Amino acid sequence: MRMHGQPGKAPGRVPDFGKAAMTDAPLTPDERKADLAALPPDPYRLPPVGSWFGPDAERHLIDRPKFCPMCAADLETGGGITTEYWAGDLRVFMTWCGACSWFGEVVRFDMVTIEEEEH
Repeated sequence: MRMHGQPGKAPGRVPDFGKAAMTDAPLTPDERKADLAALPPDPYRLPPVGSWFGPDAERHLIDRPKFCPMCAADLETGGGITTEYWAGDLRVFMTWCGACSWFGEVVRFDMVTIEEEEH
C-alpha cells in the first residue's frame, strides 16, 4: 500500500506549524474551540479546573482501588465499579468486581497501628 503526502506526517487534520512562527499570543474563542475539538476525548471526564469538586475527583481517580482484593482482576477493564463515600474522616470505596462478583468496601488509611500478640 502506498501512502500519498509527506512522509512522517499523520493523515487527517494535523496543523502544519513548520512554515508559521509559533507565538505566545492567546487564542481567540473560535481558535480555542477548534483546538480543543482536535483533542481526543478525556477518558476520565474530570470537572473543569477550578470547580469546587475538581480536587476531590482527581484524588478519587488516583486513590481508588485498581484491582479486585479477591481475584486481582483489573477493575477498570473487567467491568468493575468503584464508588467513594466518606464516613467521618475515612474515605471508603464501595467496590464490585465484574470478574468474580466480589462486593465489599476498601478503606484507605493515613496511618495504622496494630498490636501483635506475643508468641
